[in-house]
Amino acid sequence: MEIRKTITGDTHELLVAGRVDGEGANQLELDILAAIRANAQSIYVNLSQATFLCSAGLRALLQYWRQMKNNKRVLLVTRPSPEVDAVLATTGFKEQLVEKM
Repeated sequence: MEIRKTITGDTHELLVAGRVDGEGANQLELDILAAIRANAQSIYVNLSQATFLCSAGLRALLQYWRQMKNNKRVLLVTRPSPEVDAVLATTGFKEQLVEKM
């Protein structure tokens, strides 16, 4: 898995490519935490190139989505791949986590 970061002001985008498995989920969590520590007001996790999302990856997204929301900030998934979209829809978290177009 690879994560490319783009920072524009206080908005951080994380473009995730490959499988978000157990190890990938740990890396995603570290990158989200780094963005939070950098005082990001908005974090967008672009999953258009992700081919898999495990439960640990989903947990990390939900945990930091809640934390950001509680602090009046934003963490959203953008452009989920069909594989990731299916996981988000099946688990019932798509409405909360995915950016509305």
